[in-house]
Amino acid sequence: MNLSKILGKCKTSFDTENFSDRSIEGVAINSKKIMKNFIFAAIQGNAINGEKFIPEVLRFKSIVIIIQSDSKLRLDFNRYNLITIIRTDEIRKLVSEISSIFYPNKIKEKIAVTGTNGKTSIVDYTRQIWDLKEINNGCLGTLGVFNKKKKILNLQLTTPDPVTLNRILNKLYSSGCRKMILEASSIGLEQNRLFPLKFEKIAFTNLTNDHLDYHKSFKKYKLAKSLLFTKYSKKSTIAVVNTDTKYSSFFQTLCKKKKLKVLDFGKKAIFLKIDSIKKVKDSFYVNISLKNQKSKIIFHCVSIYEIYNRICSLILVFGEKLSFRDFDLLKSITNPPGRLENIYKKKDIKVFVDYAHTPDALKNVLSSLRKTCKGNLILVFGCGGERDKEKRIMMTRE
Repeated sequence: MNLSKILGKCKTSFDTENFSDRSIEGVAINSKKIMKNFIFAAIQGNAINGEKFIPEVLRFKSIVIIIQSDSKLRLDFNRYNLITIIRTDEIRKLVSEISSIFYPNKIKEKIAVTGTNGKTSIVDYTRQIWDLKEINNGCLGTLGVFNKKKKILNLQLTTPDPVTLNRILNKLYSSGCRKMILEASSIGLEQNRLFPLKFEKIAFTNLTNDHLDYHKSFKKYKLAKSLLFTKYSKKSTIAVVNTDTKYSSFFQTLCKKKKLKVLDFGKKAIFLKIDSIKKVKDSFYVNISLKNQKSKIIFHCVSIYEIYNRICSLILVFGEKLSFRDFDLLKSITNPPGRLENIYKKKDIKVFVDYAHTPDALKNVLSSLRKTCKGNLILVFGCGGERDKEKRIMMTRE
């Protein structure tokens, strides 16, 4: 695809220097992946400024470089006559838009899930339900990228950079993928990694302390999450909201302002109301009201939050057409790796592994296991370095 055609489709503002049209062969934000006739976006991150690697990519002679408008970079175009410079105030947004144009896809239904906890489980449950229905689907997030019931790629980030993301979506579409679901992290949303995607369905799980090392305040963290509803939705988007969480009203208000259809779930919900939850041995008996009908559903799981995550996945798959018979599919799904995963069971000893990395998530895991543990409940946990340090003390209190 020619550079002029790509830039002609971009809505993000920019200016060019030494413009020279050419056939673009790829897009990258990693200098080590640059080749001749590539577009390289020199993004300034928290630790490293991408402009540091421009001398390295200049050896290819014929490339396009995107930099910030206020960059002090000046090139001698008599020497670098085949180098085109693009300046913009929104470099992340522009490279996201360019990536979506260069790596297009027409996947029919795209779904995004945001929230502090539960994203990975909901995405994987949804994938499993689609697989049971023999629907060619794709999912991507913490666990990697899946397609046709197989893992096809590992990811370094929950929500990958825009170049990686759009290359994946393009590959999924080429494989016949009809539906896809991804995890939308707060940082990914704020950094425009998903731009300019608009989702057919979006979901909110819950909101507790996390990533404050990056966002600096809980308010900014909440606003970053809200971008999925304000920036990545369209008129026909359906929002799935957990009403039994502290900030559900905030997200429901956003939906009302955007005039989005809401399919909520929980004890305070209108669409799918949880009337009661009762623990019976190794299962939960859940009374549910749906479309003026009531039914008792048995959930074979360890915790209540697993119930909420599975219900959310069913709504994402079936939408308004959800019926009680669809709950039978839950009998065939399993927890994703590292999500209350029972890795050892012998006599009276059970060992579980869980990804709980926030105070609220750890509290939920421990309270759930406490109800089934007859003796000592022993915890071994860690908290990743170079990340949100404020939550470490909070987690030790749980």
